Amino acid sequence: MENTNSFQFKKVDKLNLDKYNVPPYLEEVLSEFIAKLVKTNPDNAYLFALNYFDDKLKKHN
Repeated sequence: MENTNSFQFKKVDKLNLDKYNVPPYLEEVLSEFIAKLVKTNPDNAYLFALNYFDDKLKKHN
């Protein structure tokens, strides 16, 4: 079967992040997530991420 997907990544040399509202604690949350992901080495990383951030939201709210 032939792949007809024409999607390509676009390289952006200078990304302007000023237009995004990035929470100040994002780096801390991502660091903790990556550490737990590496430590547990789950079979399904997507399911792990879904459950991890779902738990974070429940604790935050």
